Amino acid sequence: MNNDKKYIIFQCYGNKNIYFECTYALLSLSKILKLFPVSDLEIWIYTDNIAWFTAFKNCTLPLFFKEIDETIINRWRGDIDFIHRIKIEMLIDFARKKSGNLFYSDTDVIFRNDINIVFENIQQGDLYMHTMEGNIADSPNPVLKKLNEFLLKEKLKDDHSNYLNRMAMWNAGILGFNTSYNTLLDKVLVFTDNMYKKYPKHVIEQFAFSVYFQQAGNIKSATPYSIHYWNLKEMRILLETFFMYFKNSEWNELVKYSTLIDVNVLMQEKMNFYSNRSIIAKIQKKHWLPILPDWENLLKQL
Repeated sequence: MNNDKKYIIFQCYGNKNIYFECTYALLSLSKILKLFPVSDLEIWIYTDNIAWFTAFKNCTLPLFFKEIDETIINRWRGDIDFIHRIKIEMLIDFARKKSGNLFYSDTDVIFRNDINIVFENIQQGDLYMHTMEGNIADSPNPVLKKLNEFLLKEKLKDDHSNYLNRMAMWNAGILGFNTSYNTLLDKVLVFTDNMYKKYPKHVIEQFAFSVYFQQAGNIKSATPYSIHYWNLKEMRILLETFFMYFKNSEWNELVKYSTLIDVNVLMQEKMNFYSNRSIIAKIQKKHWLPILPDWENLLKQL
């Protein structure tokens, strides 16, 4: 593994919310890279809207683009018509053309620490996923409990004859690996296609990565370096107002203004709301919504 080229990869297509998330991730990355530069870095975005990204003024990031359209997206969904299959196909496409150390990120991610050590570990053969969510066999999570029942019923095993339900489930919102592992991606794709036909649930893609990354080597958690707010879709409401209010700002200004949004606080507020919701509120199915910021007043904090 002597190629030290470094790549960060996003998939960003479909609707404005995804563009907002991806851009916010890039803003957080800009802040980190200013403090901890990464040499030989390229940031690749697979997108159907290159113009969205090139419109930002004086962006200093080393951005590169791979244009994808509806035809490619539908092909990558495959015969099983599975949206999360696109990620696997995208990574296969990239790893066939590039060699080096890959750090894939979903768009709903915020970078928060020096990622040089991540790339150093990937160079040495370590694999990264976002976080370990628990062992499938004894997890109280309803989604994993159902998966466990299916795996037990089918008596499914991995390539080493170990029962699959005994494996850990990792969140696949972040994936890190050297391209010397590119054959793993083919296995992940085949596994996903076969498993999804029997068990058509959204967790199959992340389970496929969990299975083959665990078999291949040591998985490290990316949580020290990023926040993956997959369970905070309400963040999109704030991001839309953010990009509307600051639409005329240059990139470095947006990097500065982006710190006005505190994802940890928002996640805590949401958790507190549902923990303290009254019986009547539960019956009425009241949902938490963030308070829309007064950006003009918030700017006074900077």
